[in-house]
Amino acid sequence: MRPILSAALALPLLLAACSPGEPAQPPTDAAPAPETKARPDAGAVSTTTPAAFQGEWNADLSACGGGGDESRLIIGADTIAFYESQGEISATRLEADGRLAVEAMMRGEGETWADSRVFQLSEDGQTLTDVSQGSTGLVRRRCP
Repeated sequence: MRPILSAALALPLLLAACSPGEPAQPPTDAAPAPETKARPDAGAVSTTTPAAFQGEWNADLSACGGGGDESRLIIGADTIAFYESQGEISATRLEADGRLAVEAMMRGEGETWADSRVFQLSEDGQTLTDVSQGSTGLVRRRCP
């Protein structure tokens, strides 16, 4: 009688294992799907310049540190200085394509004015191009 009892108990278990139940669940230790969004700070307006854009920039690296080159540009956290003008940054906006738009109140040679600039940083962070509307596309190199 024992073999019959074992078979009687095994039959429901076999049927339960073969019956369609809930769909299979993915493993819980699977890595989450990567997020597909632009830079987290893209489009955000700030009064602080992103660190990657800060520093001294010149068209010719031999002019770095001298201060006398007309292409000199120094970008600080909240200031911007060209050869004969400087200003306080009132707003920056990092675009999704990596361009930085800068709004500043400038002064130089006895005058003050509002200025808008757009800069494109190279992928390696070593060149900065002025891509502002009406600019000549001046390329400056990061000073060491």
